[in-house]
Amino acid sequence: MRHLWTVCLMTLAFSSMAQQKEDSIDIRLQKCIDADGSTMGMINCTDGAYDEWDKELNKYYKLLMGVLGPEAKARLKAAQVNWLTYRDSEFAFINSAYNMDGTMWGVIKASGRMELVKKRALELKEHYGTMTMH
Repeated sequence: MRHLWTVCLMTLAFSSMAQQKEDSIDIRLQKCIDADGSTMGMINCTDGAYDEWDKELNKYYKLLMGVLGPEAKARLKAAQVNWLTYRDSEFAFINSAYNMDGTMWGVIKASGRMELVKKRALELKEHYGTMTMH
């Protein structure tokens, strides 16, 4: 029981660290939008945040692959391949569903793409944090 509490507390601590990284990208995104609130500015800022989240995703995928055993590595690789297929399908959906008149739809599309990658990056980061708790 004591071990379970330790794991729970460490998970909460790691979630806090993940939140700090999330906040730093989100803060930069908000500052960028504050500096250029035009439609194109918001799209460019969101695309920049997307790139940062994509780097986080790849970083934690590689870190996870470095700590997993052979079976878990194979399963993570399969999961990631499936996620990439899902991501591409979701991007296609976002692009077609929000293909309407009005400039803000571009902002909505960029935000939807960024949020999808952000969510996966945070999932991988959480897995890595859980796997490396000592």
